Amino acid sequence: MIPYIDILSWVGNVFICLGLWYMGDKKWWAFLFSIVGETCWVVYSIRIHMWSLAFITVIFGGLAIRNLVLWKRS
Repeated sequence: MIPYIDILSWVGNVFICLGLWYMGDKKWWAFLFSIVGETCWVVYSIRIHMWSLAFITVIFGGLAIRNLVLWKRS
């Protein structure tokens, strides 16, 4: 296994938690934290062959991008 892969899930969790925290403060850039966190989880889940996790993290990342676009428009 690749050495960084074990820590990648924790890094993803940190970014997702930061994103959720700053969304509560109504910061538009909080979605960027969530997108980075979901990207970490996509890479992690593909490397460990958890396809269902990869699928849902792609969905969550897509929702974060959608919400960022809508937030910036308003």
